Amino acid sequence: MNALALVIGNAEYAQEKDKLINATNDADDFAAKLLNLGFIVQKKNNCTLQIFDREVRKFGEDLKKFDVGLFYFSGHGLQIDGRNYLTSIDTSFVDSISAKHTSFPLDEIIEYMQQAKPIIKILILDACRDNPLPNQYRSVNGEGLAPIHAPKGTIIAFSTSPGEKAMDYGAGRNSIYTGSLLNHIDDPNIPIEDFFKRVRTSVFTLSNGKQTSWEHTSLIGNFCFNSGQLIHSINLPYKKEYIADESFISDGSEIDTIIEKLKSYDWYKQNPAIDKLNRIDKANINDNSKFLLGRNILQTAIGGEFAANSIIKNLGTWLSSWSTGKENHVLNGILFEIYFNSKGQFRQGDFKSDLIDDIFRLEANEQYKSSFDFIREQLMPFREYLFYLPSNPPTTLPIELQFEKEVYTTPKGIEKDAYKLLAVKLYDINIMEPYIDDDLAYKMVSYDQLIDLLHYQLCISLDRLRVSMSINSSDLKRIYIPWELKLSPKEK
Repeated sequence: MNALALVIGNAEYAQEKDKLINATNDADDFAAKLLNLGFIVQKKNNCTLQIFDREVRKFGEDLKKFDVGLFYFSGHGLQIDGRNYLTSIDTSFVDSISAKHTSFPLDEIIEYMQQAKPIIKILILDACRDNPLPNQYRSVNGEGLAPIHAPKGTIIAFSTSPGEKAMDYGAGRNSIYTGSLLNHIDDPNIPIEDFFKRVRTSVFTLSNGKQTSWEHTSLIGNFCFNSGQLIHSINLPYKKEYIADESFISDGSEIDTIIEKLKSYDWYKQNPAIDKLNRIDKANINDNSKFLLGRNILQTAIGGEFAANSIIKNLGTWLSSWSTGKENHVLNGILFEIYFNSKGQFRQGDFKSDLIDDIFRLEANEQYKSSFDFIREQLMPFREYLFYLPSNPPTTLPIELQFEKEVYTTPKGIEKDAYKLLAVKLYDINIMEPYIDDDLAYKMVSYDQLIDLLHYQLCISLDRLRVSMSINSSDLKRIYIPWELKLSPKEK
């Protein structure tokens, strides 16, 4: 089962009195939680009406490929003439006519989700707002949101009951409602109706009875947010137990037995399995098994097993006999394993990039173009978490390094020049996590060691990395860096 979410948080409204403190925090934190649970997430904060419309249309089209669709909104919501509207940051609150024509109708979002035909449709609205007190509650002079029909297979969750106010504070950086969502959403194997009951209890208690969340539902069947059933996939041509391969069970066939031994993390089992693999009849091995084989060849090689490392070092030659026409399912598995874990979920930065130079050497090879097109398609929903998207033909990645000269004193009291890494910039954005203010949180590396660290975290081969700096690399013999150097695609 796969799931797609659109998350929108609007806080920076045109009038100061209408601005919200926590709405974008709510969207950011809820989006991150959904990603961890296996949703593919599209997130946009502070949307104008034009951007709001564009994001909803894209979501509606993309949702056709998914089993579960979720829409979340945090911001001001209005009821006008019995119809519900979600406001954009450029909504005009001069009068009801202006507000209606500069906000997005909730029923249109429901209609887009209906047309996409996912099995389960979830709408969560932290947006029922009726409040004369600016910056405390999220409503702009209305009667809150109107009751609404939930079409078959849909649950619509509101942060308040009719006539109540949704607080913009109360749970740290989050509203009471979203804070309660975040608090309970990790609870394992809880049906969604019970999940929202837990949220309602928390909201009522934390607001001292002033706010009661509610839901309309016509869901058929069960859904749990934390069930372990969601995988990050788009049109993958493989069975679920090969994508979330923690669920794989060998059927005792020759290829399954080899895969099982590769998964053992035991060199004494892995080495004979690789030897047997090199003599196996490939004619009767299906695409699913080839895909899973590729995944486990990579994890075996990264674990240090010599024969698997030899395969990766000579990958282009070794793979050629595994191709079926233009497709190479073994390479698909190797590439998938770099970015996705045993639950079939995106690794979010913890990539298996140790052998990326040997693997990405094939990126420009036309024989393997289909595999790099395959992984690029799978990674597109996560591009905001990536520094580099594989492609054929490949591209390069330009980074700029900034240093500050310092004096280093050796244990013998000799002073030598050293350089402190201040920033790693990608397209003029610093992507390096800040230093911890602690003398023990530093370490010294050579220039070559620094570049190695960077290219593994950037998940790009060395020959695709373009480094610019104002200092000659030959002068950078001693470089101070954070003890745990971390890069993030978001500006620091």
